[in-house]
Amino acid sequence: MKSPISILLLTAPVALGAPPEAIQRVTLDERVVIAVPVATNRVTTISFPGPITAIDAVGVTADGKTPGQFQLAHTKGSSFVSVRALSRKAATNLNIRWNKRSCL
Repeated sequence: MKSPISILLLTAPVALGAPPEAIQRVTLDERVVIAVPVATNRVTTISFPGPITAIDAVGVTADGKTPGQFQLAHTKGSSFVSVRALSRKAATNLNIRWNKRSCL
């Protein structure tokens, strides 16, 4: 499955003071991993053409009280997710289900 999506990158790589990235359009291919830069001082929003059905990740917290490397915000039924790194050099994978496929 290949479908265009918009990835809104309002972040820069973790280096502070770097200029924010522009909006990028990516073609979804469930066989390709998409790397998304996320910073500690900015929020990165990833938008899909329709509602996200599931999100799976390790080291990610939604409430900020649970330990994690990233903080994630998503409202069930919405077509976007927002992520912020909680520590420098943090890394994880985020599996997002959209249109009955894993996309990211």
